[in-house]
Amino acid sequence: MRHIKLVFLIWAGILLITCAKQGYPPGGPVDKRPPYIVSTIPATDSTNVSVDTKIELVFSELVDHNTCEEAIFITPFPGEKIKYKWKGKKLKIEFNEPLALNRTYIITIGTGTKDRRNNAMKASHTLAFSTGAVLDIALVKGFVYSDSPVQGTQIWAYDLKETPDPNPAQNFPLYITQVGSDGDYELSHLAWGNYRLLAVNDRDMNNHYDAEYDLLGVAARDLFLTPENSTEANVNFKIALRDTTAPELRTASALDQHHVELRFSEKMAPDSLERPANYVLCTHSDTLAIIDAFHNILNPSLVYLTTEKQLADSLYFVFVHYGQDLTGHRLAADTLHIAFKGSARPDTLGPAFMTMLPADSAVNILTNTRLDMFFTETLDKKSVEKFFSLQDTVGNTVKGAFTWHNGAHFTFIPQDPLAVETLYLAQFPVDSLVDHFGNQYADTLFVKRFTTVNPDTLSELSGSVSDADSAGTGAFYLQAIAEKGINYEKWIKGEGEYLFKGILPGLYKIIIFRDDDGNKAYSYGEAWPYKPADRIYMYPDSITVRSRWANEGNDLVFPR
Repeated sequence: MRHIKLVFLIWAGILLITCAKQGYPPGGPVDKRPPYIVSTIPATDSTNVSVDTKIELVFSELVDHNTCEEAIFITPFPGEKIKYKWKGKKLKIEFNEPLALNRTYIITIGTGTKDRRNNAMKASHTLAFSTGAVLDIALVKGFVYSDSPVQGTQIWAYDLKETPDPNPAQNFPLYITQVGSDGDYELSHLAWGNYRLLAVNDRDMNNHYDAEYDLLGVAARDLFLTPENSTEANVNFKIALRDTTAPELRTASALDQHHVELRFSEKMAPDSLERPANYVLCTHSDTLAIIDAFHNILNPSLVYLTTEKQLADSLYFVFVHYGQDLTGHRLAADTLHIAFKGSARPDTLGPAFMTMLPADSAVNILTNTRLDMFFTETLDKKSVEKFFSLQDTVGNTVKGAFTWHNGAHFTFIPQDPLAVETLYLAQFPVDSLVDHFGNQYADTLFVKRFTTVNPDTLSELSGSVSDADSAGTGAFYLQAIAEKGINYEKWIKGEGEYLFKGILPGLYKIIIFRDDDGNKAYSYGEAWPYKPADRIYMYPDSITVRSRWANEGNDLVFPR
């Protein structure tokens, strides 16, 4: 009997192991479904809701409490000490004070809400209800654009009657909603009134805008919502981290007898800082000649000066006449000069390659391209122009001219268009590339390459631009963006035709802004003191561009 039981147990164990290997691993298939709201109390768009009501939200699944509570926005603000009570998939929201009578409230559950497997809500959910007989119906919608993900960005709306000159660093907005993962938003159920809108990525979630930490976008105009104008569409923003402080010259140090590194507090514009005449380098009794000045293209907060031979351990002072950061702020007045000690170290290090445009090993390069080369040292220009060559793989040399931006950056401009679908080699013979003081290139071989495009694969994208605002002025900037970093840009003087010629096939989006202030760049505006931004818009339809098949008639009506 025991033998029969033992056999039975062995077979049961084998069966159990076999069954365990079938189907999904423990826990079932990986849950990738985002959570969503199933029901609410009160129901959305309800009226005559009690001022003592408690809000109830039922989710499609269990959600993480912290991410949900941090993603809930209630406007107008109902007061402090809001209580969140959870029971399974259900959340009850209780207010410390009664709600205001005859007021429309909007509760937004943002996309920061995540389930237990870290899946975020795909879109924010808006619950609107009124404590009076009427539900406010005004609506504002649009997009937020950014060079970085817009996740977590909020739209803040200020009633200019209540707060005539809102400062987002101090004033809490009347209405808040969160932007969707693709950048779109809707601010619904607003009361009639005059509003100023901002887009704020409140990274520390303290309900205030912190300059140089939070990302900010400003609308192109204030809005006046009335029964006759109850909806405003295409109220768009471009957000960015604002730089509000002047840059500083932080340090100067001698790398060797002929090189000085200047380190600034942030990335600097190259225009003035790459001119030797912008600097004075001296001791208490003498001046040291500056041969060259150039940026580190990979880290524009660094500038290098190439000098005549320094005196070891002598105290030098470097004076900077002028410099500005990438946003136009000038160097802080009290940091225009700095001291350092001269170096006794001989200059024995040869130049090193930094980068080039087009990039090394790039493909689909246009045949009318120019070649920009960047190095770590001031080069000997004569040796560069004598020995540099651009050749195809069978040895045909491209004739061209050199333009020097500084001693470490030159542009080679081919005399004639390059051949199609051809691999080109940019190279120097061994030991021919030397710096200003005769030190040879750090490696024994210098060869960089790129491949040109077949023009038969290229196409065109064209249409017209008109402005819905008859009072609009300024040039239009258009950018056609496709996947894999492909993008083309174009300026046109005003309303009229545009043409992107010789572009690669792909699925394109067109972003457009109007340069109202004529500064040849997108103006982000200011929240306080208020200054409107340039209008910006993305054409809603993707445009398919096929090889050798011009895509015409893509007419853009730029919204007011």
